[in-house]
Amino acid sequence: MKTAAIICEYNPFHNGHAYHIQKTKEETGAEYIVALMSGNYVQRGTPAILEKQIRTQMALQNGADLVIELPLYFACGSAPYFASGSVSLLNHLGIIDTLSFGSECGNISLLKEIASFLLEYENTISSETSQLIKLGHPFPKAQEIAFTKHCPDSSWLPVIREPNNILGLEYLKALLSSKSSIKPFSLSRTGSGHHENQLTSKISSASAIRNIIEKEPDNPSIFSQIPENCKCILKEHLQSDAPVTMDDFSEILKTLLILHPNLTDFWEISSDFQDMLHKYYRPDITCTELIADCKSKHLTWTRISRNLLHIILNITKSHYQIINNLDYSLYYQILGFKKESSFLISEMKRNASVPMVRHLRPWKDALSPEQNFLLSSERQADSLYKMILGEKFGICWKDQQIIV
Repeated sequence: MKTAAIICEYNPFHNGHAYHIQKTKEETGAEYIVALMSGNYVQRGTPAILEKQIRTQMALQNGADLVIELPLYFACGSAPYFASGSVSLLNHLGIIDTLSFGSECGNISLLKEIASFLLEYENTISSETSQLIKLGHPFPKAQEIAFTKHCPDSSWLPVIREPNNILGLEYLKALLSSKSSIKPFSLSRTGSGHHENQLTSKISSASAIRNIIEKEPDNPSIFSQIPENCKCILKEHLQSDAPVTMDDFSEILKTLLILHPNLTDFWEISSDFQDMLHKYYRPDITCTELIADCKSKHLTWTRISRNLLHIILNITKSHYQIINNLDYSLYYQILGFKKESSFLISEMKRNASVPMVRHLRPWKDALSPEQNFLLSSERQADSLYKMILGEKFGICWKDQQIIV
């Protein structure tokens, strides 16, 4: 039995995701697919546009056998945290043979070579990047200059500029540094680019689909981008309880900006960023407007949005200190599974080295006080998402495992 994992957000699930699952099975020989999926908040620093149970159902109907929730702190972290936390959890599950990810490159040998180099020179490149930022270079440019200085092959430069390659390299670094037995597999991306905001004929980026959903949720062109068996699901929820957007959290953010005099307690919030937020704050501002005001050559839209999400969800430096002390060993939660693949759960119970939780609450496995603290904070963040659903749509979501 061979089981492959896909680290994902499925925000929303679309044709490209179905293709990835299909090709992973075909090219790796995997009989089962475990989707490690972000919950109600995602890595670009926003709420997911569809509630996690909806996205779980879409994944299970299109080739995934088991969907596990990626803990919040990794799901809305920067690329290194997102990747390291994901790989750590996959290692702890004890049932994963292969990690499949998409990349613009598609050449796993080349990506592994670059990842090994990045691990060897990580401290040097990080130090030089920080110095270049102090000299006025934007972070991406500073990192590229530092990388170029030590890079043994100039043909690597185009590779490290592509967003999916970057995330793939972080996965590979995490696999290498943890001495993981999980084998990496990379599938070349097809269709539009990761950041492309225009729909294409068949496989568009999730960014392009979200862009239409957020602005024109009744636009019929959306439905050509998702699998046939997801169309009714998406249509139903766009008419009842979606999309959820960052601006739905604007009032919460403004309240917290007023009530918290010291924002630097929150994860990744510097005193300079705190001053910027206070400078641009006004009573009628939205999250989107505040992000636009703060955006500069040093601060990307995604970085700002993640910082704001950390404030909204009360994610502090203390949370990440605990995570580091636990060596990223948190817990796992099953969002859904196929009936015929339910034996995977029994396999995990036998082999997993972290406790299982249910509905973001301790279940049969004992949790340490630190794990309990993290889980409680994550449950509060989930409750906030449900509160927004209730206020915006009059919907009351109940936690349940999705079984198909």
